[in-house]
Amino acid sequence: MTQATTPRSVYVLSAPHPAGDELAQRLDSAGFQVEAVDSVDEFRELVLGLSPHALVVDASHVGDLEAVGEIRRQAQLKSRDKSQAIPLLALLPEDNIRSRLQARRAGAGAIVFPPFEIVQIVRNLKTLLAPAATDSERVLIVEDDRAQALFAQSVLNNAGMQAEVEQNPLRVLEALEFQHPELVLMDLHMPDANGVELTALIREHPQFRNTPIVFLSGESDPEARFSAIDAGGDDFLAKPIRPKHLIATVRNRVRRMRELEVPAAAPPERDAESGLYRRAALFARLDAVLADAAASEGGLLFVRIVDSSALRTRIGLAELERLAREAGRVLVGALGASQIAAGIHDNAFLVLAAGLDDAGLDALAARLREQLMASTFQVGGVSLQLRIAVGVCPWRDGFADSATLFDAAERTSREARTLVEGVKRYVSMGTAQRQREAEEVAHLRQAIAEDRIGLAYQPIVAVKGGTDAQYQTLLRLRDAKGQLLAAADILPVAARGNLLLELDRRVLTRALGVARIQRDHGRPVRLFVPQSLASLTAPDQAQWMLAEIFRHGGVGEALVLECRNEDALLNPAALAALGKALHASGVRMCRVQYEHGEQADRLLEADPPAFLKLAPRYLAANAPQDVRNDLSNIIAHAHRLGVKVIAPRVEDAHAAASLWMSGIDYLQGNLVGAVGERLDFDFSDGLF
Repeated sequence: MTQATTPRSVYVLSAPHPAGDELAQRLDSAGFQVEAVDSVDEFRELVLGLSPHALVVDASHVGDLEAVGEIRRQAQLKSRDKSQAIPLLALLPEDNIRSRLQARRAGAGAIVFPPFEIVQIVRNLKTLLAPAATDSERVLIVEDDRAQALFAQSVLNNAGMQAEVEQNPLRVLEALEFQHPELVLMDLHMPDANGVELTALIREHPQFRNTPIVFLSGESDPEARFSAIDAGGDDFLAKPIRPKHLIATVRNRVRRMRELEVPAAAPPERDAESGLYRRAALFARLDAVLADAAASEGGLLFVRIVDSSALRTRIGLAELERLAREAGRVLVGALGASQIAAGIHDNAFLVLAAGLDDAGLDALAARLREQLMASTFQVGGVSLQLRIAVGVCPWRDGFADSATLFDAAERTSREARTLVEGVKRYVSMGTAQRQREAEEVAHLRQAIAEDRIGLAYQPIVAVKGGTDAQYQTLLRLRDAKGQLLAAADILPVAARGNLLLELDRRVLTRALGVARIQRDHGRPVRLFVPQSLASLTAPDQAQWMLAEIFRHGGVGEALVLECRNEDALLNPAALAALGKALHASGVRMCRVQYEHGEQADRLLEADPPAFLKLAPRYLAANAPQDVRNDLSNIIAHAHRLGVKVIAPRVEDAHAAASLWMSGIDYLQGNLVGAVGERLDFDFSDGLF
């Protein structure tokens, strides 16, 4: 017979309100024994009288955090197990450094900000109460002095860690390969090889590039310490070492390393303020619907703000984004219970509507358009009404995936702009067109099988000069008649035939082969290779790429994978995971057609790529002042994050000079160098 576990007690300091009652109920149903009070005095009496497992303070009592911290410390002193802290979860009304510091000083182990999602609060509390990870920290001690090594090993092992000793500095790499430690504790001065030299060797191996290295030494010279850290060390402990200091340093470094290896929590599916779903969440639902053969009725609506470019010029980007948020709230308010919407940039929305036939979809589109156009929005003190066009795309027409359906809905909405009624339904192609497209797919499939894929190259040149050779790769393919086709002709056919992944992988393999030849001849290059979102987010793409890089002699540093910015916004988590998986191999990412916007800027901050390529609107020499201001802000933001900015398709000297004055890093275009089949551009001279 299994013994029932005792519920863990959680004391909540909260003002009486429905949200607090719901939190208490959810905690209770999650297996916690909850006691909620609304005064600090009652809270003190309760906590000091009956030691709890955890404490929660909600936003209504943020002013009492200092008192709560003192109550927590007193309870800790009275506790039988003084080594086990009482976790504190703080719900704060706003996110700023003062409130964060106040909560941390009170001892908060987790902080939650609005919108207060009950599920997230419960998850945070469970994490705080979870037992410490049972995996012991793995430490490799590199120390030629046996007595010192055994002392450090004894201290760490007694603290519950797994510490191994290597006394021969020349065998460090073998020990690393065998033990895979989470931290290296290394003496600075050893015979045969010192700690600085060994650190440089360790950092040359991709799998140990991020392994924390902590130096041990009696060295008091600041220059020697700086050299050790500059070589790639993470911390410096002076001998003689205090055991508590050693344990705390090792444990803290390993904990931070483990946290970096844990994927970030996925954002909520829905924005609490606007009610709009995240695009990735809507596309995931759309893919699930398309995979369900029984889901024949329903469709995707592409709701477009007409003349958004003119609006942007008139009111500016910031006001346009605010306008789009307000329009999104109106749209969500007009939807039925089974319908969801997501924003697309600052000028369009997607609506997923299940269970409606063609007439129902048309009626929904007309109603949404009417409500949006009837609404008056306040922008900069001026009343404004919108023009709306809606493309309706039923999914019964057999779309292969959500991307294909999205493209069809977007095209249909563009056609709807010219109609008086402003609504157009997608019409599936006729038999003759379907046959013609099937033949195009078959020809492409044969061309891929026969490896008729080639690459052309265009130089990407540093405005200040440099010897690094880097090129844009451009897809080329010969059809059955020997005609050379460009990517614009090939990619739509590949998308229709579900051939993008195979085509992209052939291109990557070709690029890796070229990079290896160039490296072996002493002429290393960096190649920018465009890839589709479908390929970059394929489940096994990282493993496949790492295997190909290994097969081509480890030339990953020659690859920069390009992804359109609007695609990156659709599935940022998958792209971030791919970038992280490939980073150690040298592969870098480039976000293409980057345009300033709230969501794009937020993604840039969260997951900065190595390179950005600007959208066409920033490339004209006579661009309006607001566009030039946007450009300056983009470049400054990118440079602050360590991101290099590229201006593509530069065709005239006036535009090049204007871009250079804005602080651009690289230029690409016919002004710089024409597209060709050879990698023989002279990169040694700067453009300006």
